Amino acid sequence: MFRWIARCFEDANGVPDEARVAAFLMVLAFITNSVVSVVMNPAHTFDAQQFGIGAGALAAGVGVWFGQRKDN
Repeated sequence: MFRWIARCFEDANGVPDEARVAAFLMVLAFITNSVVSVVMNPAHTFDAQQFGIGAGALAAGVGVWFGQRKDN
């Protein structure tokens, strides 16, 4: 199982790909910041529409990033 997870962050030649690691960490940070924002500010309710817009923009940015590389 760990080998399968490691392969998610490697390119076709088996070399660790820093772009995939950075994209994963960026998504993880986005979700963590959203959770912390709601937990630390109880008066603020979770707005799924704003979360979806931010997640969509993040996904589009990561997609463009990988699309420009042309080797994935």
